[in-house]
Amino acid sequence: MTIRSLAIAAALVALTATSGLAATVQLNVAGGQLLGARNVDVNGTFYDVEFVDGTCVALFNGCTSASDFDFSTRTLAVAAATSLMNTVFLDGPLGDFDSDPALTAGIERNFLDVGFITIPYEFRPGSLRAGTISFFNEPDDFDILTTLSSIKLTTDTSNSDEIVFARFTPSQITAVPLPASGLLLLAGLAGLGLGQARRKTGEARKYSANR
Repeated sequence: MTIRSLAIAAALVALTATSGLAATVQLNVAGGQLLGARNVDVNGTFYDVEFVDGTCVALFNGCTSASDFDFSTRTLAVAAATSLMNTVFLDGPLGDFDSDPALTAGIERNFLDVGFITIPYEFRPGSLRAGTISFFNEPDDFDILTTLSSIKLTTDTSNSDEIVFARFTPSQITAVPLPASGLLLLAGLAGLGLGQARRKTGEARKYSANR
């Protein structure tokens, strides 16, 4: 193995150790209820999400400006809803959160047997409403994104069996630490490289002396 090969191998190990991110979506489930999730990817940025009942005013800093919301544009709100549909509301070993909407916190059994997961993204002056992106979580695995919806600022979703807010916060993702075996590998590669460099230097000196 050449010195260059050793250097490349060591660099790859180091890069893997320092750039790996714990970015797998992790569901927050308690008592069979889906309370939220961690590390939800929205256009390359990771968020933690919780499903909460209440009013827009109470949950989103007054709900009177786009800056009050987790996502201040329709495009981002759609991306957030799409990510929830594709990575969180799935049937799996922790629960059938796609097939059974009532397993989501804030959603109760209701006449329609659906859940409306709502993400506000803009304040609409003069209407006392927030523009929202919602999607129907339905038991037939056919979720529907609705992009032309709104909700009154004072509407309390605690009084509704089928509506809940999704509230996002930036994830605290940290680099995955390099395991002890990785450190030993780096040290070994460095030692091999140093030893080979010394041998080549010695051979070069011997060759020069014999000329």
